[in-house]
Amino acid sequence: MTTTPARPRGVDPLNTMMGVRVLAMSPAGTDLTAAAGVRFHDHRGRTTLASVGVLADSAVAGAFFASVPAGNRTVVSQLTAVATAPLPDAGVLTATAATDHLDLESGTGLSVGTITADGATRVHLLARSVVVSRAARDDIHLAPGPTTEFPAPAPVTPVDGAAGRAIVEGIAGGSVSGGPLAGLVGLTVTDVGRDTVTATLRPEPWMSNQVGSVQGGILFAAAALTNGLLAQTLTAPGQDYTLQDQTIDYVRSPAVDGPPITALARVVRAGRRIALIESALCGPGGVLLARTTATAQLTGQRQVETAMIEKWS
Repeated sequence: MTTTPARPRGVDPLNTMMGVRVLAMSPAGTDLTAAAGVRFHDHRGRTTLASVGVLADSAVAGAFFASVPAGNRTVVSQLTAVATAPLPDAGVLTATAATDHLDLESGTGLSVGTITADGATRVHLLARSVVVSRAARDDIHLAPGPTTEFPAPAPVTPVDGAAGRAIVEGIAGGSVSGGPLAGLVGLTVTDVGRDTVTATLRPEPWMSNQVGSVQGGILFAAAALTNGLLAQTLTAPGQDYTLQDQTIDYVRSPAVDGPPITALARVVRAGRRIALIESALCGPGGVLLARTTATAQLTGQRQVETAMIEKWS
């Protein structure tokens, strides 16, 4: 484990931990960069939509925040990310976003953006945001601390030739690594059902947004990791998957010092090439915090029979 020197007041620990840097934020839009690398890889050692959740949320949230009158606080209420090309496993990612529609009377707006790498668009972003009455919590979001700790990345366990379900069951049982990003955000697989995967996210203070709750990009990442693992269970030996898109609706804001969050992903339908997945992030007692829909592309020779599965609601 390595540490950075004491951070002064005003440094965002979330962006520091996730390698995000804000270059510009104004009514004209936002411009951010983020690192792509081992710390943000999934269990296969790849950069995925989960890897850019915080970057995506920060870009569109910042665009809307900068568009409303000073003194207001805002949150993203819905975020969609659509992959158009593979994300690089290393290098620098750039995110830009702008407010496409703003209704000050209702306090809502629509922001659009892209994530690019090496001059090519890799992800399209679309988000709805709202003005909220909650006060800023700089005491949580920006309060100074003695150090920022970067845990050593969890390993990637080679699983060549294994069936996808066996891989995810291995992650749940501890014989297969969940990957660096899951280790970084504290996501643990707790159950692998017939057509479900359940995981637990442990909120931490560094995950805070400006109003003191878990930033939406962390929730997006947790859902995308869980949805991806469910897609993995649908693959046969030699087959792979890509999470092509994910939409998340934020319902309630979990506290960074609150209890663990449960992510439950269910298959809606699995075909030979495309799987539709839904998931819910819940607090104690099943209180809904966020819900997602996602599409996974299955590649390679499919040897597992699939059928329509009853839609979760």
